Amino acid sequence: MLSIISEYVSLALQVAAAIIAISLFKRTKFNVSWILISSGFLLMTLSRVFELWPTIEPESEEQMVVIQRWLDFVISLVLLIGVFYIRKIFLFMRRLDQIRRETEKRVLSAVIRTEEQERQRFAKELHDGLGPLLSVIKMLVSGLGEKEDAEVNAKIKQNLRQAVDEAIANVRNVSANISPHILNNFGLKDSIEAFIKRMGQMENFNIYFTTNLGNQRFSYNVEVIMYRVICELINNTLKHAAASKVTIDLQLEDHVLYLEYTDNGVGFDVSSVGHYGGMGMDNMRYRLQSGNGDIEIFSEHGKGMRANAYIRV
Repeated sequence: MLSIISEYVSLALQVAAAIIAISLFKRTKFNVSWILISSGFLLMTLSRVFELWPTIEPESEEQMVVIQRWLDFVISLVLLIGVFYIRKIFLFMRRLDQIRRETEKRVLSAVIRTEEQERQRFAKELHDGLGPLLSVIKMLVSGLGEKEDAEVNAKIKQNLRQAVDEAIANVRNVSANISPHILNNFGLKDSIEAFIKRMGQMENFNIYFTTNLGNQRFSYNVEVIMYRVICELINNTLKHAAASKVTIDLQLEDHVLYLEYTDNGVGFDVSSVGHYGGMGMDNMRYRLQSGNGDIEIFSEHGKGMRANAYIRV
C-alpha cells in the first residue's frame, strides 16, 4: 500500500515539474531546447500514467507495456535533441563571453586613451595659460621695489593685480573643466548653459540650446557622460569645422536622454575619418555605451555635421 502511495506521489511531482517547465516557455522566449526538455518532462509524466494504469485496469497491462516502450523511445529522442540544442546554447554563451571580454578591453583602452588626452590637454592649458601669467607676476614683483617712483610702482601694482585676477580666472576655468561644480550642484541643464555662456564671448559663433529638462537631476554618471560629450562636440566644432552656428537639442523621453547636435561648418567624410576631434568617435561611443547609449555622426563636405546620441537614465 505504501509503495502505491509513493508511486502516485511521484506522479504528482512529475506533473508539477511538467507544469512549471511549460509555464516558463514565455520567459525563455520559446527557446527550442527548453520546449524539448519540457516536452520530455511531459512525456515522462504520461509514461508514468501508463505505468500506473494497470493498477486500475489490470487487463490493459500488456497494451500499456507496448505504449510505454514507444514512449520511452520518444522521450529518449526528445531529450537527446534537447541536449544537442542546449550544447549550442553553451557555445553561444561562450561566444558572448568572448565578445564581452573583447568589448571590456576596448572600453578600458578607450578610457585610458581619453584620460591621457585629458591630462595632455590640462597640461597644455596650464603651460600655455597659467605659466606665462605666473612669469609676468614674477617679473612685476621683481620690478616693484627697484624704483622709488610712486607712479611707476602704482602702475606695476595695477598690472600685478590684473595678472593675479587673470591667473585666478584661468585656474577656475581649468578646475571647471576637470570637475564642473555647476554640474555637481545644479545639474545637467545649468552646466550646459554655463558652458555655452562661456563660449558666447567668442565673435561670429552662436550656440542655440533647447531642452525639456527643467530642474531634473539624473545619476552622476549620466550627467557627466552627456555633459562631456556635448562639450567635446562643441570643442571639435571650434577646432575643425569653421562653423558660425551650433544647435543643441536635448530631450528626455521615456527615461532616455536624446541629443541632436548640428553645426553649419565645412563638414567631412565620416567614412574616411577614424576619429572626429580630440576625444574621437570611439571614445565618445564607448563613454555613452557604458550608460547603455550610443552616438551616430552624419556629415558631408560643405554641409556641416549632425550628431545623434542617447543615454538611458
